Amino acid sequence: MTKYHSTLSRREFLKTLGLGGTGAGLSALLPHIGNSSVRDLDELMALPIASIQRPSWVKTAEKPTVEIDWPQVQRFDYHNVMWASGLRRALGNEQYDKVFIDARVNRRLWISENRPGSRLQDVALKEANHWAPISFLGPQTSPTPESLQVPRYEGTAEENGRLITAFMRLHGASHVGFVELEAGTTEQLIYAYDTGIGEAQGPRLDITDSDFPLDKTAEGFRVIPRKARWVIVYTMRMADELMKRPITEVGDRSHYYMYNLKSLLQGQLQNFLRTLGYMCLGEASNFNALGVHTGFAVMAGIGEMCRIGHVITPEYGIQQRVQMVITDLPLPPGRPVDFGVMNFCRTCKKCADYCPARAINPATEPTWDNGGLFYRATGIKRWWLNEPLCNAYIRRVNGCATCFAVCPFSKRHNMSYNEVFRRSVATNPVLNRFWRRADDFFFGDGIHGDANKFWDMDLPPWGYD
Repeated sequence: MTKYHSTLSRREFLKTLGLGGTGAGLSALLPHIGNSSVRDLDELMALPIASIQRPSWVKTAEKPTVEIDWPQVQRFDYHNVMWASGLRRALGNEQYDKVFIDARVNRRLWISENRPGSRLQDVALKEANHWAPISFLGPQTSPTPESLQVPRYEGTAEENGRLITAFMRLHGASHVGFVELEAGTTEQLIYAYDTGIGEAQGPRLDITDSDFPLDKTAEGFRVIPRKARWVIVYTMRMADELMKRPITEVGDRSHYYMYNLKSLLQGQLQNFLRTLGYMCLGEASNFNALGVHTGFAVMAGIGEMCRIGHVITPEYGIQQRVQMVITDLPLPPGRPVDFGVMNFCRTCKKCADYCPARAINPATEPTWDNGGLFYRATGIKRWWLNEPLCNAYIRRVNGCATCFAVCPFSKRHNMSYNEVFRRSVATNPVLNRFWRRADDFFFGDGIHGDANKFWDMDLPPWGYD
């Protein structure tokens, strides 16, 4: 059997890397895999999916458009966020418990009323979750170079970047970017304490000179070796039609199934890097863990931070979830991008206007003042949400994301219109107020009036094209 750059046969090679034996799905993504087009890593890196082409109006920048005072940035304890213990601490036990009582009452009432988007079949859609096992160290089920009796893979940072991008996009990622961890700056975006289970305090994340990562959760800590200097940041795109139906169980599914897919993709990436001979430290939670996802996505150049604190990308607006892992595979660090989002948010304010919880700050200018609140980061100039108000509302109505739906960057109804809109925002901010009015005129709030019609639509796979 013919050998290529690897010491394994072509079939063994592709199977080892998770690229063989996957049937028609892989053939559709790589139509030439059946012949001699994709035989080894070099040829995988030559594929178009190994790079992401950005429009000409997306410019790289020396620093992010959101201002950061790195000496003031402290590693954050995830235990303080609203999705951990933060909401209970902010509201108090009585009000916290009432939020969840209201959520159960609302769900039963809306099912009995056949409320569009919140009927029993809609609840079934939202709750149709299935998770692959997820952990800090990964599944560790793939062979290592030692077990294969071959040297580990070696490539330049640029080659490695193309390799990881190709692998990630092949397996469902929309964007892929890289951040190098540097003491005093980007390293501060790693959580001081990781995600726990429920409201429990998570393990401490120690960055040390250890040769190997350790997961000592039972003893209250995990170890990230300092030689693991690179963060792989990636996004998973959410379905447009789900995002048009906020404050319904149907709409909330758009978030959940991205995390379902993330649990599978992360394990695949960890096994991929294991076989190449490198560590891959993942999120030990079905949702967010390890570090500040928005911060890493901004530093990687995936998108810009916006008024609500999420990342807006040139391609999909807010309609993606950001995930991350840490590795010792050398990678080319990205650079922040500027395509006018921060300036547009100063003028637009549509998310604040339509927020049903009135939790989004409508001020024109962002501020350094975080109010001294325990659940807010330090050292960043931004528009601060009323986080307890936002989170309590989301839980009480079983999902919101109205801000995602109304944002002008999330509208994809007319691609020629959106190209003109985005180019103008990036290059001619004096017209930003016009574009907010145009979005109101053409698209209104962007929310679909009848959530039940979702079930009758002829949707493409994954809900988007």
